[in-house]
Amino acid sequence: MRKFLILNILIFASVFAWESEVAVLKKVLLKNKGASIASSYLQGKDLYSSKNVQDGDIKTAWCLDKGPKGESVVFKGMPSRQIRVYADLKKLNYIYKAKLVIFNGYGKSEETYYNNNRIKKATLKIYEARIGDALSGLFFEKDPTFVIQKELNFKDEPKLQIVDLNFELKDRPKEKQVDELGLFYIFTIDEVYNGKKYKDTCISELDIYGVFDNEDEAYYKKMSGLQ
Repeated sequence: MRKFLILNILIFASVFAWESEVAVLKKVLLKNKGASIASSYLQGKDLYSSKNVQDGDIKTAWCLDKGPKGESVVFKGMPSRQIRVYADLKKLNYIYKAKLVIFNGYGKSEETYYNNNRIKKATLKIYEARIGDALSGLFFEKDPTFVIQKELNFKDEPKLQIVDLNFELKDRPKEKQVDELGLFYIFTIDEVYNGKKYKDTCISELDIYGVFDNEDEAYYKKMSGLQ
């Protein structure tokens, strides 16, 4: 466990170095099978690891006692049910529509929410990648490409918050290529609301869904517990 934590911290030592970010993004898909990677987390038998932000349970959380400024979590977003390959996006001028869903803080109770730090401001970096599939498993057709960086502000309230994310993709594959579109995100903490009792910083849920039609809308709401 300690070796895993040290490795992650070393990878993020130069948080904004392009090569380091790409290495972590590739690890998310190829080694973690899509599971998130965090720069650090509060020790305790994985109880507070970043896997909690995508488990659909607001009573669990990714918590950390470091930073918190500059600490990050890297994850692969949930794709649209309809728009999965680059060819589907050509008619939309490669404009991708998504929703970031976050339950800020430790959502186990209102008390745990206000006792711990919550995210006030964060930076979201978006990468796209062409992903292929072979008998040996998924692979990158090319290294992930940086798309855009967005500055995010969150309210201090113990409930789901939703942020619309519309952005233009950079890659333009050849006409006959049917590569799957993979979207990866680096969420970095910039500022927090201070906890009443503890200095630990927590996020209970964090994910990004591609949303293009009613089916996508229904899916993201179901997965987020909104219906």
